[in-house]
Amino acid sequence: MKNEEKEFPRYLRMDREIQQEFINPLVENSKSPFFKYPKTAVYIISASLGYKNQVSKKTKHSVDVRLYKDLDKKEKWALLTIAIANSKTTDILLDGEKATELVEQYANGGAKILFDKVFNEKLDFSLENEMIKALEKAKL
Repeated sequence: MKNEEKEFPRYLRMDREIQQEFINPLVENSKSPFFKYPKTAVYIISASLGYKNQVSKKTKHSVDVRLYKDLDKKEKWALLTIAIANSKTTDILLDGEKATELVEQYANGGAKILFDKVFNEKLDFSLENEMIKALEKAKL
């Protein structure tokens, strides 16, 4: 039986409470290194941290982060590499819904990690600093 491609969802989403509690303060608090950054950029870093730490959370009540079609190539591939790494196959790209759901769960899980690193812990930000520099260079 041949695999059928499944479309990518209309929106990049995450859990509403997680966005309110962790993402919004990261982009709205002037003491955050992500102050005034687009939520999409913080979402990508959160998803990366969630994957790195193998922390994922299912979405209970979703909120739209951005139209999927409005993501540029760099943003899409930054997110899709997480799905590929998690599934250990590029076949995940044939199921857009599953790929974005995996990334969404890692973004939900990584948001608290990023929030804690910024506001509660004095940890080494070497990986995060490199990601910030890459985002600035890419003008995300």
